[in-house]
Amino acid sequence: MLVPKHKRAVASLRGNTVPCLLWMLLLWSGDSGCQAQRAGCKTVHYDLVFLLDTSSSVGQVDFEKVQQWVANLVDTFEVGADHTRVGVVRYSDQPTTAFELGHFRSREAVKAAARRLAYHGGNTNTGDALRYITRHSFSPQAGGRPGDRAFKQVVILLTDGRSQDLVLDAAAAAHRAGIRIFAVGVGEALKEELEEIASEPKSAHIFHVSDFNAIDKIRGKLRRRLCENVLCPSVRVEGDRFKHINGGTKEITGFDLMDLFSVKEILGKRENGAQSSYVRMGAFPVVQRTEDVFPQGLPDEYAFVTTFRFRKTSRKEDWYIWQVIDQYGIPQVSIRLDGENKAVEYNAVGAMKDAVRVVFRGPLVNDLFDRDWHKIALSIQAQNVSLYVDCALGADAAHRGEGEHRHPGEDCDRQAPL
Repeated sequence: MLVPKHKRAVASLRGNTVPCLLWMLLLWSGDSGCQAQRAGCKTVHYDLVFLLDTSSSVGQVDFEKVQQWVANLVDTFEVGADHTRVGVVRYSDQPTTAFELGHFRSREAVKAAARRLAYHGGNTNTGDALRYITRHSFSPQAGGRPGDRAFKQVVILLTDGRSQDLVLDAAAAAHRAGIRIFAVGVGEALKEELEEIASEPKSAHIFHVSDFNAIDKIRGKLRRRLCENVLCPSVRVEGDRFKHINGGTKEITGFDLMDLFSVKEILGKRENGAQSSYVRMGAFPVVQRTEDVFPQGLPDEYAFVTTFRFRKTSRKEDWYIWQVIDQYGIPQVSIRLDGENKAVEYNAVGAMKDAVRVVFRGPLVNDLFDRDWHKIALSIQAQNVSLYVDCALGADAAHRGEGEHRHPGEDCDRQAPL
């Protein structure tokens, strides 16, 4: 779902309710099905270079699988002179350019060229290959657009073994040049070496599969990761915000809405001027333009996370914890807590103006209204919405667009990590 810039993102609690919000975080939902394409990704374009290991350990048969994998990935991009440009560099003893960025101006032409890539054989000199693409592959002479920040410089490196030269300094130079590197390891590829090559955060830029038969299984996830840092920036959060992180800080992809809405600055100061660890919000809505919160729009799939506590007087009230409304005041996305009926409700308007309404009820949802602190997370994906309460899966609801879907949460005892 792309939220136009003229709409407003609202953290609004309607009526006379006064719950306490500790924090709100909008996360990119990165583990959904491979067929789910985010609308936002279609608006992001790249200078994209595939850096392919063609050493002797790969072999001709497996390299043919690599050719098809590249063609399949290219099929998910809008290729053109003013959109995504694709180049391919092969390497073994030395790197060679198969075709430069922008040489082919259509998706079908790039796919056909990928299927014709020649296999070389030889040693695995990954460090030399990284230095080569940094110096040459993104230059204007090679069809790159280094001066235009609208086009991200991305490398997808695929290798099946240990490099026979050093990679750390070469990868660091590429990172300093603004090149984002995804490292895909096959079989015996070393995890430590992939970590030296890949961009930060490492968890979002490293993929590993057992053999070449499995590389196409990661295609959907890799495609999504390509655009998530463009739509959703990296943020650092304190470890105690997450049950599975013990202290410290962690870099994740998402939006810290408490920060973007300046909630603490507006509502969270104590009487002595010190910052409180939580904020209290009532009928007063906190409003920001979506172009300030989501500059590239709201992705189709995401997770909304917040920790809160009801006051005694608000447990039977009806309030919205978050909304995106258009210029006419019509809600486009909303998350509603229904105190009277002990329910959590998600509403959205799709790109085709179809309405989605999902209502969650059940024992775990009932716990939200007991005046204790609770964390909820709504995971919104292409075909379903999942509700987590205190890191336990309360319900998992398929949606098909228009209409209402009620889910009693019979499977609330099924534990699942957030």
